[in-house]
Amino acid sequence: MLFKTREPSREQWRRGHELVNIMNVTILQRTVARIDRPTVQRGMTPEHRVRPLIPSGDPESTDPFLLLMEDWFPRGVFDRHPHRGMETVTYVIDGRLDHYDNYGNKGSILPGNVQWMTAGRGIIHLEQPPDGVTVHSLQLWVNFPVADKMVEPRTQNLVAADLPLRREHGAEIRVFSGKSGDVIAPTKNYTPVTMLEVQLERGAHNQQELPAGYNAFLVVLEGCRKKDSFP
Repeated sequence: MLFKTREPSREQWRRGHELVNIMNVTILQRTVARIDRPTVQRGMTPEHRVRPLIPSGDPESTDPFLLLMEDWFPRGVFDRHPHRGMETVTYVIDGRLDHYDNYGNKGSILPGNVQWMTAGRGIIHLEQPPDGVTVHSLQLWVNFPVADKMVEPRTQNLVAADLPLRREHGAEIRVFSGKSGDVIAPTKNYTPVTMLEVQLERGAHNQQELPAGYNAFLVVLEGCRKKDSFP
């Protein structure tokens, strides 16, 4: 699901954008641009399955996000490989993902945790599960402004249990990056990114404010939406 949050045209206003004034602050309520249901495909080997949740090639709708891939893979699918001028954000859904890079960073990403890797001027790394384990993960690629392309590489290991949590009636929002309500994550960004893990009880709802210039998307990992919950 993709929420387009760039400045709308007059035609877009007629298609359902709404201005709300609360305490002299104008809030723009936007409609959902589209709902995608990509299928699972074969990846680099028969054991590797992949689902492109945000494919490349539509920068107007997805900038600064270059792509978002959902992967299922065993050990041996990937080899050492480089990244440059961007960040990779890896979220493990199931399994375990071991990683190391040429700067000496190493460790394991467990379910619910995130590795936020700044490639900057260049990094070579490897991510793979232990023998006999198939990992299920999401990986987001975040583009950098030209001025920050060659920054020093770094790795931030975000353990879910250590991150701030926003609680509301029927909702828990874990803040991996950016802010939700008054809750702010300590994660460092070159490109501002708000990353949240939202758990809702049956019938609950939640609102998230974002700057007007942001593109936004939502990935449903478990459960289902009500028929009329999105336009």
